[in-house]
Amino acid sequence: MSLRLPRPASVFCAAAFALVAPLAQGWGPEGHAIVADIAQQHLDPTAAAQVQALLQLEGLSRLDDIASWADNTRKERPRTGGWHYVDIPLRADAYLPPRDCPRDNCVIAQISHFSQVLADRSAAPAARLEALKWVVHFVGDVHQPLHAEDDDDKGGNTVQLQFFGRGTNLHAVWDGGLLRHALNLVPGPNYSFDHALVQADAMQLDASISPADRAAWSAIGGLPQLYTQTVAWAGESHRRARDVAYAHLDGRSQAAWSQRYQDVAWPVVRTRLQQGGVRLAAVLNELLGS
Repeated sequence: MSLRLPRPASVFCAAAFALVAPLAQGWGPEGHAIVADIAQQHLDPTAAAQVQALLQLEGLSRLDDIASWADNTRKERPRTGGWHYVDIPLRADAYLPPRDCPRDNCVIAQISHFSQVLADRSAAPAARLEALKWVVHFVGDVHQPLHAEDDDDKGGNTVQLQFFGRGTNLHAVWDGGLLRHALNLVPGPNYSFDHALVQADAMQLDASISPADRAAWSAIGGLPQLYTQTVAWAGESHRRARDVAYAHLDGRSQAAWSQRYQDVAWPVVRTRLQQGGVRLAAVLNELLGS
């Protein structure tokens, strides 16, 4: 069942219903905030105190304040662009580092790298804060199905389509189009959004996670196993890209296609956001907790 929440009438401004996102953005800012908000609810006391101490270096208080920092800094740091995704060929069976992550230029390697920096209590606080920003963002990215595949189409960016009457592309639909349609969210200027509304959505998504799923998703197995777990998360995203995102594109020129696609894809997006939040909490508890 789709989670669909009431919104003030001003939110439903169709002209502002932006679907086109920057190239390979990952989840849009709302999705990254949802992952961060779910994670923040489940930090253990020691990890929560560590997070607060690092955030306060910049006068911040919540993980959702930094969740999209990595996207916002890409113009100034163009070499980081490849860190947000891993190009596993769509029809490939598994991740192969030499093929898919040359020179550690992919999200899998960078989660591992910045997790080590964040866990180092002797590192400079500013360096650890930046590492926290990367980890929060990249754990979200690796759960976005179109950030773990490529079909010679720039991760779906060149797959043009109409989604609920607006021209966009497959990657942008998965970045934010599906989420915004399901939760009645409309981005503001420069991809700003109402944090209170998104936090409310995140809490509802968090509350709907079953205890069994939460326990299973939280089992990262400790820092030595984090790389292996990250590869597994990318594999999950890759399979969902192949089996859902690309498998239901037939008939996309038809008027009814958008709703059919929403119905099959939104449950995947919802689960990946939930998994990303639970797993981010588990990672931060492992890196920063008692």
